[in-house]
Amino acid sequence: MERTKKVLGDDKKVEDIPIKSGEVEILGKCEACNKPWDMYRGKRRCPTCGVPSLICRECFEADKDGTRKLGREVRCDLCVTEDIRNKRQLKDREEREMKEYEQKLQSLDTNYEPPTQRKHAITRKPKPNPNRITRLFLKNMCAKQMDEAKLLEVLHPAKVTHIQWLTDRNTGKFYGSAFIEVKTPEDAGTVLAFDKTNVLGRKITVRYQQADAKDIWPIPNTETGGY
Repeated sequence: MERTKKVLGDDKKVEDIPIKSGEVEILGKCEACNKPWDMYRGKRRCPTCGVPSLICRECFEADKDGTRKLGREVRCDLCVTEDIRNKRQLKDREEREMKEYEQKLQSLDTNYEPPTQRKHAITRKPKPNPNRITRLFLKNMCAKQMDEAKLLEVLHPAKVTHIQWLTDRNTGKFYGSAFIEVKTPEDAGTVLAFDKTNVLGRKITVRYQQADAKDIWPIPNTETGGY
């Protein structure tokens, strides 16, 4: 009597079942060459979602001896079907599904309240703010990925009321710096605690920046979505 592994549905659970030689239906396929295959070999996992990979004997040996390496393009069937190519896409999909799930619960139960503590929020001990300043300057942010939603998530639980994204005079593009206004001096101290914190691969710089008495601040139309 032999044994093999069978994939059960999209949740990728695996069941160890007894079989007789020649009497089993092969339910899977090799992720590298699409040959019918449903036995797991080695410790390779899908490079995007991390589940064990279905790799046939020939492809496994070819990768092992270096004649045909298994690259990051060799992914599980579910990631291929959903066109998930990296961990960022997987994270975005999970967050989107969680948001849809919470919206569904809220539609079914009017008393349901989503969690206020965001899963990926970073918290820091507030810094002193003796001058009671509520305007801050941030620089060295990731210009390609930083947006209002991400910044509010990072600076949680500080209440950011306004964001003035600074742009290049010639191109009009955001270059990684901004002025922000927060609700209280205590919130400003919380934001300052994020100085030199690594966000999206960049160590952001945060400084108190009192508004000049001659300037209009906060600037109209810079309110955040929550205010």
